[in-house]
Amino acid sequence: MPIDAPLRPQAAKKKELVPALVGAGLCLFFSRSGPLAFFFLLPLGFLAFRHGSRAAWSALFFAVAGNTFITLGAAVTLGIPAAGVVWGVLYFTVMALAFTWVTCAPPGFRREVCTTVRLVTGSCLAALFLAGMFLRATSSPAFVEHISGSAMMRTALLSGLTAEAFVRSVTSVVLRGGALVSSALLFFLCRQVCFILARLFNKNRSAQTQPAAGFHAPVAVIWVLSGSLLMVVLASMASLEIPEIVLWNILTFCGILYFVQGMGILQWFLARPAVTPLLRLLFCVLFVVLVFSPGINVVLIGGVVLLGIAENWVPFRAPKSNGPPFTPQAGDGGN
Repeated sequence: MPIDAPLRPQAAKKKELVPALVGAGLCLFFSRSGPLAFFFLLPLGFLAFRHGSRAAWSALFFAVAGNTFITLGAAVTLGIPAAGVVWGVLYFTVMALAFTWVTCAPPGFRREVCTTVRLVTGSCLAALFLAGMFLRATSSPAFVEHISGSAMMRTALLSGLTAEAFVRSVTSVVLRGGALVSSALLFFLCRQVCFILARLFNKNRSAQTQPAAGFHAPVAVIWVLSGSLLMVVLASMASLEIPEIVLWNILTFCGILYFVQGMGILQWFLARPAVTPLLRLLFCVLFVVLVFSPGINVVLIGGVVLLGIAENWVPFRAPKSNGPPFTPQAGDGGN
């Protein structure tokens, strides 16, 4: 069922309790499973696309409550300091809340809040929290000692960087868009995976379309991108650190929106009947391999961003016609 379907009768709402509880249980299981912890957001997105927003938000409530109870119980039993427990509970709560908001707004806001606004606000919330966690960790003297034996630190030492200089460099990247990129891309990729999984378990597959395939960044984003790029240069020349950090994050998010738009263009072309399922599969596998290839992934992501930007002037997804030239009017692909 689409995430923005009409509200259902009371009897049908009660049936959502079981999938909500199962989804919450899977969230808790993945979050404590070591290598599978990365997937703890997926059950929430699956519920949103498969059972609707009410089931997803109910699962979020149960998952947050269960995680808080289990974490506090373990802390009391094992004597864990309160500070570590609080940050662990906050991490689970903020990331799960932000991802659920990005995937599907609460039932009362589904038609009033578009996908772009949810992606912006959810990613910014997660980025602020992750940046705060990182700054808190790096302020501890034990942090430098902890990373001294890591592979990245050994590489940095070979390049002539001290441990303190390495931490400052990483902090600069995190504050200047690194946390925002990580949050937004994590939410976007998890949302795409959830849609695919929900579509596999949905008998009425023709009722759904790829969530990114119809996405268009608002037309004003190109002007924000251009202006923030100019202002970043000026702020850097004037050594205005705080405005520069803010401008870098604005510039980064504009790039993320155009990355999603570029992915939508690629998905639109792959969805055409002329493209065979085998070719789609091969393309997806190749794309994933290239994304995880150092060096090549930077070129690939940059190319997708430029593709999204180019659609401001070239209507890649416009239907063919013999009429006058098409002028793209970018709107929001609210899914």
